[in-house]
Amino acid sequence: CGPRGVGFVSGPMPTKVPSVLFVLSPNGQQKCAGEYTLVENQTANGYPLWKQSGGTSWIYAGLNGMWIVGGPDVKEKGFQCSFGSIFCKVLHHGTPPHKVDGTWWRLSGESFVEDEAIKITVGTSVPFVLRVVSPNGQTRCAGEYQLLVGQMANGMPLWRHKSGKMWLYTGTNGMWVVGGADAKEKDFECTRGVMYSKYAHGGLMPDRVGCIWLRLSGDKFHEDSSITVTIKPSPLYVQSPNGQQRCAGEYVPIADQLANGHPIWEHIGGKCWLYSGSNGMWIIGGDDAKAKDFRCTRGVIYCRSAHGGTMPDKLVGNWLRLEGDTFREDAAISVSVKPPTLYVTSPSGQQKCAGEYRLMPGENLHGQSVWKHRKLAFRISSTREGKWRIAGNESAGGALGDAASVIECDVPHNGSMPNKMGPTWSRLEGEELVKDPSIVISTVLHKPAKLHVKSPNGQQRSAGEYVLVAGAQANGHPLWRQMGGKYWLYSGTNGMWIFGSTVAKESGFDCSRGVIYSNTPHGGVMPDRLKSLWLRLDGEAFHEDEDIVIEADHAPRKR
Repeated sequence: CGPRGVGFVSGPMPTKVPSVLFVLSPNGQQKCAGEYTLVENQTANGYPLWKQSGGTSWIYAGLNGMWIVGGPDVKEKGFQCSFGSIFCKVLHHGTPPHKVDGTWWRLSGESFVEDEAIKITVGTSVPFVLRVVSPNGQTRCAGEYQLLVGQMANGMPLWRHKSGKMWLYTGTNGMWVVGGADAKEKDFECTRGVMYSKYAHGGLMPDRVGCIWLRLSGDKFHEDSSITVTIKPSPLYVQSPNGQQRCAGEYVPIADQLANGHPIWEHIGGKCWLYSGSNGMWIIGGDDAKAKDFRCTRGVIYCRSAHGGTMPDKLVGNWLRLEGDTFREDAAISVSVKPPTLYVTSPSGQQKCAGEYRLMPGENLHGQSVWKHRKLAFRISSTREGKWRIAGNESAGGALGDAASVIECDVPHNGSMPNKMGPTWSRLEGEELVKDPSIVISTVLHKPAKLHVKSPNGQQRSAGEYVLVAGAQANGHPLWRQMGGKYWLYSGTNGMWIFGSTVAKESGFDCSRGVIYSNTPHGGVMPDRLKSLWLRLDGEAFHEDEDIVIEADHAPRKR
């Protein structure tokens, strides 16, 4: 059976046809849920056609002018029909399925019922890492499962345990299943496993399926309310520019520890924690909160609304900050899973890519965020294959997707941010990418607050103490000013550290003018840590001077 209309109704072909659609149907006909991919160079009744990834269902335009989700029988009829299990009663007139205005109906028994829970979208939020807890049995299934990008099972995403021996997949019965090698051998065209969700999920992800799980114990499956499937918490990045700045920065989740039933994040510098208070609100607190095992509401920043399980980065509403004895609302405070600033160090090559990169709000490429260099047209973005890279050129023209990579990560990111990839980067050398373990991308740049400069053989007026200019930068790098003098230590447009006078300052440091400069481009390495000699102006020429010393508040280094 299926929806029937009054005859074929024509309309214009959609101008923008999505390559992927996602069907959500949690209340029934769950077998139709999942990802559908566009069938290239094929139409049904003059309109685009989508096939369920790893499944047997289709989204097509029926002869009645309605969008329909049908099974193998509609394919056998060459789509010259109006049969299916889900359909939208509103005639589409060329509007694609995800934009058609009207609720969807599904087959229930021998009749169709309206179901507002059915959604067709161009995408869905798929967690990259899931965490399974099973304390009462099948403990080998517990742990982290990583998304296998680009792989599907029965139209739904597929995750693999970090041990490589277990998989979390959708069975042919539409339920989430945790299975082993026997399920993989059948390409997951089965329902084999040792744990499964009690009900068919209908497109809901494993962490949102909302039903109890069953576990194999002996020869039988038993309900086990202690089994949980959750998203592994991501690192969080806090901004608080107007006060309590010590709370700003990167927070990492503490493994296997909860506060009042929710995750805890610790500041990478220590002494601050983001936790769920006993009042159900997200709070940033210090040692006093930790001393109470977070069974409290102590902190200096908090969100006024009880979160109800919503993660800190997803909350809607302003945060409050302690100022004196009073908490005040501060719209500038933000919590995000994406670092607002990244710092690139590349001392061995492609040094021009080094420096500070800022997150570009609303800009993305291949579904991932983009960060732009503070001065140049370089951007950190994701490739189509899911690898982080730095691409662009010194002019702002051209599309980012068409630019060649000058630095690229060797492994797919699987949703991890660029600063979490470790020493797995390669840089362009000639026409080939070569591995370079010295490349680092981080959220923290250790900038010396003070630098002490000695130049005994000449240009002594540029020697002395230099202080960091807070909030300022030159060509994407930190800037220091001479105490009681007219000199500045800055990164020139040639990528070298330079000691320049007010002439460089007046040009906004958009130059390479100075009297002392590093012998090689620094690639993001701070002046006191460079391994190269410095050059000093002597008359009209520059000469290497091994007696020039630049030191911070740690051990001196002679250059």
